[in-house]
Amino acid sequence: MTVPGVCRYLPAVTFSLLLLVTSLLPVPEGAGEQVPALLGFTLDKWVHAASYGTLAVLLAWGRRAHRATTVVALVAISICYGAGVELLQGLVPSRGTSGADFFANSLGAALAGLAWLVTHRTGAPSDQTDPQSRQ
Repeated sequence: MTVPGVCRYLPAVTFSLLLLVTSLLPVPEGAGEQVPALLGFTLDKWVHAASYGTLAVLLAWGRRAHRATTVVALVAISICYGAGVELLQGLVPSRGTSGADFFANSLGAALAGLAWLVTHRTGAPSDQTDPQSRQ
C-alpha cells in the first residue's frame, strides 16, 4: 500500500481516537439522568449508533470498499473496536460497561455498512485497493 493509500485511513484513525478519548472521559455525577429520549431510546444510544456507523463508513471509504465481504470485515472491525472501548469504560470510575451501548454501536456499524454497500456496490466489481484488482 502506498503512502497516499495509507493517508485515506487518516479520517478513520482520527475519528477512532476521538471516540476513544470521549468515551473514556469521566462523566459528571447525575449526567445520565439528564439524557432525553428520542423514539423510545435515550439520545446517547443514537449517538453510539451514529458514531460507530461513522467509523464503519470512514473505514469503507479508506478502503474504497465495494465487495460485501470487505464491508462486512470493516463493520466487524468497527464492532470489535466498540466492544474494546466498552470494556475500557469499565476501568473508568464514573463509567461502566453497557450491553445496550454495545448493541447500539453494533447496530449503527451494521446499518452503515449496509447503506455503504447499497450506495457503492453498483458498477464496481472489486475493491480498488485489492491487490488482485491491480492485475
